[in-house]
Amino acid sequence: MWKKGQIAIFVIIALAIVGAIIVIVSYPQISTIVSPKEISPQSYLSSCIEPDVKEAVEALARQGGEGNPSGYINYLNTKVKYLCYTSEYYKPCLIQQPLLISHFEDELSGILTPKAEQCAKSLINEYEKRGYSVSASKINSDVSLGSGKVKIGFLMPMTITNEETSKTFNGFDVSIENKIYDLLSIATSIVDYEATYGDSETTTYIGYYPDLKIEKIKLEDGVKIYKLTNVLTDEMFQFATRSLVWPPGYGLQ
Repeated sequence: MWKKGQIAIFVIIALAIVGAIIVIVSYPQISTIVSPKEISPQSYLSSCIEPDVKEAVEALARQGGEGNPSGYINYLNTKVKYLCYTSEYYKPCLIQQPLLISHFEDELSGILTPKAEQCAKSLINEYEKRGYSVSASKINSDVSLGSGKVKIGFLMPMTITNEETSKTFNGFDVSIENKIYDLLSIATSIVDYEATYGDSETTTYIGYYPDLKIEKIKLEDGVKIYKLTNVLTDEMFQFATRSLVWPPGYGLQ
């Protein structure tokens, strides 16, 4: 009888251990079933719009910051905008785009606004798929540049409700890593030198920005193409200038 009692105790302990293992193994599956109801709006919107941000920034950066540039030179089948230009000889150029960063923001916003609205509607649909009731106002967006980032502000007052909870949001801010702000700041400085002195000393910038590569490509009739590249990310901004040009044959007499 004693031996039978021992066996029964061991069987009970074994069953308890097996039961505990089953609970531990099953717990992640239970979590997986519950977690789809949760969603991070910032992460969702960031994943949705990031490819379009990168594509739009690259397109604008190749053309001197404009989607449809006026006052440009066709360089390697690309319309590169003059950021500083004069048609005359002997004179420094005149700055063509005084507020380069603000202008780039406006151009970028014009491209991204339809996509931002599409991403916001997709977020609402995703909440509804997960069993939420959604009440949302008109969707707007805002684009701004900062050091190392492009910031997209989704202005979309919204209330989501399910059986357990109700949440209200005024909007969401999404930041996409990008060096375009820093490149535009350097371009603005170079353009100021071109307008003041007729040229710029690019090696000065390398000492301050070790990740920066500057190419100054001299074309005919005094035209220069500046190509600024972050060597770590390969992000680039290029623009054209024509400043303090001497006429052909000057100084050869």
